[in-house]
Amino acid sequence: MHEMALMRRVVDTVLDYATDVQATEVKTVYMTIGFNRDVVEAYMDSMFEWLARGTIAEKAELVIHRVPYTVKCNQCGRIFHLNVYDETTWICPQCHAERDYKLNSGMEFTINNIEVTLPETADSSLRLMAR
Repeated sequence: MHEMALMRRVVDTVLDYATDVQATEVKTVYMTIGFNRDVVEAYMDSMFEWLARGTIAEKAELVIHRVPYTVKCNQCGRIFHLNVYDETTWICPQCHAERDYKLNSGMEFTINNIEVTLPETADSSLRLMAR
């Protein structure tokens, strides 16, 4: 179950950020994960919850945006969806080049935003950046 190792890094990153900005609570963590990443989203949620227990992120919501698998044709530059289970999608719909492309999206695994609550005494400009 590699979701635990992945989420351990996410939780560590979130807590490091929260510490850096002196947050009192982590509200939401927004992530982008490509469909080609072999992860079970339900496991991600439960692992995040379990690993964040007892921290200021224990009540945080994990919002995951999944990105489809797309490729860019080396012949004409067209970006198109590729279904690895359907060979009919392996041909460029524009120039009809076969299997001549490079990965464009689908391998993402990023934290896009971390929404936190800051102490009332915090500088308001920092509050805007952190939320």
